Amino acid sequence: MDKTRILYKINRWWSTGKVDEPFLYKVIRDEFKEIKARLLDRRILSLIGPRRVGKSTLIYQTIAYLLENNINPKRILLFSGDEPALFSQNETIDDIFEDYTKEILNQNLEDMTEKIYVFIDEIHVINNWQLYLKSFYDKRYNIKFIISGSSSTHLFRDTRESLLGRIEDIYILPLRIKQFTKFYCAYKENMDIEELALLTPDFALYDDVDGYYNILNKNKYKLERFESAMNKVIKNYLLVGGYPEYFDTENILLWQRRLADDIISRGLYRDIVSIYNIKNPEILEKLMYYIAANNGGEYAYSSIAQTLGVDTSTISSYINYLSQAFFIGICDNYSPNIGKIIRKNKKIYIADSGIRNAMLKNNELSPGDEGFEVENSCVQSAGKYSEPGNYTVYFWRDNQNETDIVIDKKLEVLPIEVKYRNTILEKDLKGLFAFMEKYKSKKGIVVTKSYLEHKDNVYYIPFWLIG
Repeated sequence: MDKTRILYKINRWWSTGKVDEPFLYKVIRDEFKEIKARLLDRRILSLIGPRRVGKSTLIYQTIAYLLENNINPKRILLFSGDEPALFSQNETIDDIFEDYTKEILNQNLEDMTEKIYVFIDEIHVINNWQLYLKSFYDKRYNIKFIISGSSSTHLFRDTRESLLGRIEDIYILPLRIKQFTKFYCAYKENMDIEELALLTPDFALYDDVDGYYNILNKNKYKLERFESAMNKVIKNYLLVGGYPEYFDTENILLWQRRLADDIISRGLYRDIVSIYNIKNPEILEKLMYYIAANNGGEYAYSSIAQTLGVDTSTISSYINYLSQAFFIGICDNYSPNIGKIIRKNKKIYIADSGIRNAMLKNNELSPGDEGFEVENSCVQSAGKYSEPGNYTVYFWRDNQNETDIVIDKKLEVLPIEVKYRNTILEKDLKGLFAFMEKYKSKKGIVVTKSYLEHKDNVYYIPFWLIG
């Protein structure tokens, strides 16, 4: 088929002036604000995250935004690296551009004064994509590139050096509880989410713990009427996880099968096995299931290697691959001494509760399971918070004392303990107090079910109120 016709089929706004409704969710993720803020910047913008997390939807929402702001529809180009009709005969990005500029724009790139916006989804599939984008960028053509890839393994293997100083990243990860609530209210159950937003802080808890608590405490009684509905949202979230596609299905068993087939099995093979040419993929699968069954456990890589019957270097490599593909998260044991951090055991988490439950075929959760998944979610949200500031997330264990999460903010360390219940005794916080005393932390956080309080420099914050 003529490639110009294929591009017309993909870019229907060239004819209609708008993005077709099925490509747009009712809710726009918070990351859209970051994308919008960087559209005027020359640098290539990359959206990185696991497959099926919603990167393509954000691309369509960005295109809709450009159209609403009177950008000429034909100056917005979208194509995907895994579109077989475009790349059936080893075509390159240059070939696509030649057809686009000559047949659609009737202009040469060199002569172009008005900007064009080029979206390339699943770019990692295209051979030598980074070399073509570097060439376009260095020639200073009037192009804003927005690209996406299914993992940092794909997107940045052997590309950092060639695109250094030319590319900026936005990580698109599974929804955290605040964003999940917006989707839930739009698709599942009506709730006055706007009023709830007005009663809660518009900044991160970890930026200003005292200020965050004070706003919640001031609005304490108004917030109470949302608690019952939010408990329902949380139960749902902890079971199904943070992939937005869940809201297209009603059946938990069907959803878990889709997670297992589309994201876990195919993701393992496309994002890890193929790119690293892994000879024994069954070991990789066993490792994933081992981590799921012992989620949040404290490990030495040597003990995992012994359990799975392989060498330690293989396990170390496989864990790194799984982390790069956003399947798992890794936490080191906090210490000011880097050498001690390297030598100590690590905690490993499945990065999304829905994926873990799908792997283990958990279609309902006990109260104990919920507390366990809340801790996992808090680790992931701490990681999401820490990434822009280049902070590091740890746990801490010293003799008999332990703290679930430690955010190292360079100038201070913030310890966080997860106790997903409302009756919390002083002995339950022995590890938190030990950490605060040892490392002179001025404040600590306890994540609770609904208990809101401040005493002894410790802030008790309900999970459902953590933004």
